[in-house]
Amino acid sequence: MKRRMYALLLALALLMLPAGGAALKRTGTVSQTQVRSSLSARDYVIKFGREHKMGNNDTYPIYSAPSLDAVRGANGKASMHTSGGGYSAGWSGAWLLMRYEKKDGGYRVGWVPRTELNMRGIEATRSVNFAYWTVTLDADCALTDDPLMESEILAYAEKGEQLTYLAFYQYRGGREYAYVQGEVDGQPIGGFIPFDAIAW
Repeated sequence: MKRRMYALLLALALLMLPAGGAALKRTGTVSQTQVRSSLSARDYVIKFGREHKMGNNDTYPIYSAPSLDAVRGANGKASMHTSGGGYSAGWSGAWLLMRYEKKDGGYRVGWVPRTELNMRGIEATRSVNFAYWTVTLDADCALTDDPLMESEILAYAEKGEQLTYLAFYQYRGGREYAYVQGEVDGQPIGGFIPFDAIAW
């Protein structure tokens, strides 16, 4: 997507690649075995644990998907400054999914490679529980890494495009989101789209 999401999909293998691994492209239609309902999609939920108190001087790069080639927010400079702490949702291979507060009052969700982390301040957490379903969009929508305020749009996706559905997310009873991954101009990208934008 020159800021538009193509219908190229990240496969499960992409998430298990070591840092810097090449993106795996995949196209095709949704098979019958991949068709799921909006109800069963809610079985896969992103849950952020308790806050990790980290060093005051640590700064971690944040990627929208678990790859060093992935799109980063803040014009490619998204970083988590740990003086305010951060919350983790779990590991995918050597990557930790984190949420942290931004200066504008929103928050960013993204991935930090294990090699960048000061593990003295990070308790051991579970692995993420993702669906990895191929889904088709039922409406045009924007993809954001800030599901609280939607203050930053990373990309736009069009009706009919296919993405990889990972999990359901809702912040304190607010708007319902689908956490998805795809590619933009050959780069892996992940983020949140409206849950009802998917053709369940």
